[in-house]
Amino acid sequence: MKTSTLSTRTTFCWPVVLPSLALVLVLLLFSMLAPSQAEYIFNSSKSWITAYFSWFYTLAVAAFVILLIGIAISRYGNIRLGPDDAEPEFRFSSWIAMLFAAGMGVGLMYFGVGEPIQHLIAPPTAVVGTPSAAREAMLMTFFHWGIHAWAIYGVVGLVLAYFGFRYNSTTDSALGALPHFKRSD
Repeated sequence: MKTSTLSTRTTFCWPVVLPSLALVLVLLLFSMLAPSQAEYIFNSSKSWITAYFSWFYTLAVAAFVILLIGIAISRYGNIRLGPDDAEPEFRFSSWIAMLFAAGMGVGLMYFGVGEPIQHLIAPPTAVVGTPSAAREAMLMTFFHWGIHAWAIYGVVGLVLAYFGFRYNSTTDSALGALPHFKRSD
């Protein structure tokens, strides 16, 4: 009779998880024990970041777009996301349709009206209820749902797909950080 042994190998990486977990717990406890102070600090932090670092966010998102275009037109755009002899399971047009239906379909059905209205009633820079506020609301919505957002998703997806399919690695969110930590496998 053959007995199977359970593997103790895991992708759980303590140096990645513990600092994040500690930070989340500290913020959670602070928010529960001092809600008004937490609200003031979080709102002040958000206002400060928006005032002084919104340029960085816009620049970083533009860099993601440029990075993906650069990868696509360079020799790296021809790297297979799987073994060298792998054939695509779906045609390109089918893949695009599935991507659009899963990502955009769900998001637009839920946020298609809600996000522009949210930006209209609380515009970041325009006066509430003006045509300027309506334009700003639509611009922000297009920015959040346009090529820029997809570029961010694309970079994360490429990292996960490359290591997951090319090297049969796990596809957890810490995958991009794993090379920076010593593994004891």
